[in-house]
Amino acid sequence: MRWGGRKTGTPFTIPYRCLVPTATDGLLVCEKNISVSHIANGATRLQPVVMSIGQAAGMAAALCVELNVSPRNLPVRVLQEALLHDKYAPAAMIPLLNLQPKDPDWLHWQLHYLEEPELYPVHGNCPFLLPRQYYDVDSNHTVTIQDTCRFQGIFHRISEQDYKFTITAPSIHRGHTWRRVTLRSHINEQLQTFFDEQLLTIWGRMNRALNWLIVEYISR
Repeated sequence: MRWGGRKTGTPFTIPYRCLVPTATDGLLVCEKNISVSHIANGATRLQPVVMSIGQAAGMAAALCVELNVSPRNLPVRVLQEALLHDKYAPAAMIPLLNLQPKDPDWLHWQLHYLEEPELYPVHGNCPFLLPRQYYDVDSNHTVTIQDTCRFQGIFHRISEQDYKFTITAPSIHRGHTWRRVTLRSHINEQLQTFFDEQLLTIWGRMNRALNWLIVEYISR
């Protein structure tokens, strides 16, 4: 799928039963040892996924001790809610593209779609309950955008979710064209509303290896 002007993987989840051996009690498997086909292994072997599996296995083991049950008898909903409420590293159960664990609405929508999965939106975005804070706020209560540079230039819409940006200022980068991407959901929504060859001012960071201009904020 394309999101934020770049290609990214399609979100997926891993069933708890992949961690529970068919015939052996009192054992949980994790990391690259879970039960998957060679095709699924292409995604489940990657380190961010492996770390999440390890967190789930560790939480499941702790709950099994606390509740005095074997791993195969641990209700998956108990495990899911424990991971969601983990005070150190809350783990998502539902892929939500426009919310992160630090957002005040995140836990509400995670529990909402766990309870009523048929309501999960196919685009992966959910509505907001509270006003959102996108950037750090300093002690004077003014918005700050950290580690970014200001660019002016021309926005180019190549195709759906494929954008470029020709810089006109600062002069050191004038005439250079970068692929324009973002990791922020509200910027992704903005990018879809701009016209081809529209003049914009943005704040962002350059990734020279990928020729990306990573956008953090946009003003017209």
